This record gives sequence, C-alpha cells and structure tokens, in this order.
Amino acid sequence: MEIRKFQEQLGEMCRLAAENDGKLTAEQLKGFLEELKPDKEKLVQLLKYFRLQGITIEGLELAEEERETKSKERELTAEEKAYVKEYKESLQVSFQPLRAEQLFRMLAEGDGNVKKELSEQYLGIAADIAVKMHGGEMLLADLIQEANISLLMALDQEEPRKKDDMWLRREISKGIRQSIEEQNQQKFSDDYLVEKVQKLDSAVKDLSENEDGTRSQFTVGELAIILDMEIDEIRDVLRLTGDDVSEEENILEE
Repeated sequence: MEIRKFQEQLGEMCRLAAENDGKLTAEQLKGFLEELKPDKEKLVQLLKYFRLQGITIEGLELAEEERETKSKERELTAEEKAYVKEYKESLQVSFQPLRAEQLFRMLAEGDGNVKKELSEQYLGIAADIAVKMHGGEMLLADLIQEANISLLMALDQEEPRKKDDMWLRREISKGIRQSIEEQNQQKFSDDYLVEKVQKLDSAVKDLSENEDGTRSQFTVGELAIILDMEIDEIRDVLRLTGDDVSEEENILEE
C-alpha cells in the first residue's frame, strides 16, 4: 500500500468511526486490513491505536496480547520510579486542596495573577496523572512534560469561566491522551515506512545480483513495473535511505 494512501485510509477509518459514535464494524475494518496485510504484531499495534482514539470494533475479537495489555497497568521501571521521586522532590509547592479551591475562586473573579501559583499547585498532580496513563509509548519524562504543557494551556483557556479541580484534571488527562495518540500514530507510520525501506532494499538486492557475479541496473521506472509499486512511492522510500533519484536514473546495489 502506498504510504500516503495508507495514512489517508487510516484517517478515513477514524472519520467513519467519529460519524458512528466512535464505532467501526469488523466489515468496515476488513477491507483496510486486506490491503495493509498486517502481521500479528502490526495488527495489535493498529488495535491499540484505535483504542487510544476511543474507537471500538464491533464484532471483532481482540488478539490475546491486546486483551492482556488492556487489563494490565504498566509497572514503572526502577529508573522511572527514581526519576518520578526526584522530580516530585524538586517541586517547590505541594498540593493543598483548600488553597487550590481558593485560587480557583480568585481566577473565576478575574484575577489572572493566580495562574502561576495554581499551576505550581498542580505540577505534582500532573505528574501523577502522567504516571497513571504511561503505557510505554513515550519516555515518562516526556509524558510529564506534556502533562505540564496541558496544565498551562488549560489555565489559559477562557472557558469555562468557573474552573475547578475536576475540570483541570480532565484537561490534563485529555492533553496527555492526545500526545500519546499522536506518538502512536507517528510510530505506526514510521514502522510502516521502515518496513517499506527493508522490502525495497531486499528486492533491489535480489534483482541486481546475477548468477555470474555481475550486477544489473534498474531505473526507478523499471522497478515500479517489476515490483508493482508507484514511482512516487519508490522515490519516497529511497529518500529515507538518503537517495533522491529521478525516474530515469539507475539504482545499483553497491
């Protein structure tokens, strides 16, 4: 499947789900999978991506690995635990519920100067939410940073005028979830591209090596016909290896 087409179809699947209350049928998914032809690991990654998008697949039995991942909460490594401990000890302000409630009231009354103190109150909370939502897709330090950004962005929002503890926690969680979704989508696309590079590299090597020890040369246009790939797709893949060739230029494995 051509790379851009894959990304477009993945986006289309998400749009279909959005139009159907976050649901896709197994039949809707079937055509996409038939073109993608994912192995078991890729299928699990795809299902994880849909789950993070809040999309459920009706009539499709999840792979065993997916069910296990869904039912388990990831344990932090010793290094991650040490990082969280050191990070929280470095915070100058600890969460005080009564003070936070007072700051929210002042913010609702139009006192924008309290945003700084309010954000300091919730830095530890943001870290705790990040830890709870951490599934290994991103470095924990990066996820905590995203949580902090979500915290600051939430406090800068004009609406709702009356903000509170529950609202802010939801906004932090929403920002973290979005970052994880973007990371998963990028990783899924990157894995797909790497697989394309490996397949093209292997195909060119097989085609170029002759029985007498010599090597044959092929233009990009010829390879597109032999491998049943689009010319633009081959050129996109070659760019990932540092090559940028025209349709008429030869490709020869050194």
